[in-house]
Amino acid sequence: MGAGAVVLWPEGEEPATATPAPSASASASPSASPTPATPLEKVDALIDAQAQALMKGDEAGWLAPVDRKLQTRYRAIFRNLRGLDLTAADLTIDGQPKMNGATMKVRVDLNYCFSGVDCPAHRSDPTAGAPVMISTLTWTPRNGSYVITGMAASGVENYLQPAPWESAALTIAQGQRVIVAGPGSQAANVRRVLPLAEKAAAVADRYGTQLHNAQKKYRIYLADDKAWKTWYEGLAPNWSVAYHLPLNGIGSDIVVKASKAMSGSDREITEIVQHEMGHAVTLNDTRNWDSEDDLWLIEGVAEYIGYQPSKPQNSYSRDALRYVQSRRGAVKTIALPKLTAKSDDLTVTRLYATGHFGVGCIAEKFGEEKMFNFVALVLREGLELDVASQVALGPPFKTVDKSCVSWIKKRL
Repeated sequence: MGAGAVVLWPEGEEPATATPAPSASASASPSASPTPATPLEKVDALIDAQAQALMKGDEAGWLAPVDRKLQTRYRAIFRNLRGLDLTAADLTIDGQPKMNGATMKVRVDLNYCFSGVDCPAHRSDPTAGAPVMISTLTWTPRNGSYVITGMAASGVENYLQPAPWESAALTIAQGQRVIVAGPGSQAANVRRVLPLAEKAAAVADRYGTQLHNAQKKYRIYLADDKAWKTWYEGLAPNWSVAYHLPLNGIGSDIVVKASKAMSGSDREITEIVQHEMGHAVTLNDTRNWDSEDDLWLIEGVAEYIGYQPSKPQNSYSRDALRYVQSRRGAVKTIALPKLTAKSDDLTVTRLYATGHFGVGCIAEKFGEEKMFNFVALVLREGLELDVASQVALGPPFKTVDKSCVSWIKKRL
């Protein structure tokens, strides 16, 4: 960002007055001319003003350096970010520009944070620092200044792009604890989901407080089939109906596939949303970068939260596990291996349902508080199952596992 300089006289002192020597000429020498700003400095000042306009809600200021052909997209970005409760943003030039005559191409990073989360400084590495949208912008000289005449992908690998808000206008609904957004095709569904999500948030908040990981707000995007394939690289597994994505540990997004989820009942939609919020309160701001190794526990505790107030044996998990066992045999451990891209539907169902029952078993046998202590030690602190079990529950995990396998059999 461009920076100005302010010169302060020392407190209590006045600027010194020069006294000419007797032999000095009576004529004063002309003052030196200021150095003209370079093209890069001019662009830096323009994006600095843009960032300030974005935070102030000044749409005209945001659009001021944007060519007419790009204003629709830039207007959508502005309105989307403002509607999604943007509370911090910065634009930074990263790297050296490429010049073609007077036209400049340069990487510009838009860092952003929502809903009052602590927002770290910009980092060149997109997996560190605040979440970022990286673009290569083309700046063309016009009327003594520069305008943005091109906006393209940067070529930098960034798992947070394309973000749902960066290309087209969204329909956005804000509640007290939840923001729901989606493309225009999802306007009716956005309105339907908001009150359901508010109820789900009340449940998730209870566990967030228990885990000392209360969320500022929950953000849910409803994706149509096109958006599902493109948002955040479209890497969701084929079997998923929704996913939770941490934004560099600075909050998270929940993305729901509308064509699968919205055909369900209000109760089913609430369970989906509540499950994903369960991921937010158990996984956001974690110090454990290998939590996927314990996917049975990740999904198990999310199911436990998602189906509240129902117990596993009174939920869909009971029928699901019965069906899986009729084809794959009885449960032998609650700590099933993680899924892969080749996992079939039965394998996926078995992991979710067994994990749900496993977490429910631990909660019933040791109490919910100790169960969540165990979850926090494994998923948030990265402890091994056996160590976490002995610290939080008492017995070794092997004993807990064997006991829960027996517990599950009695409840199917």
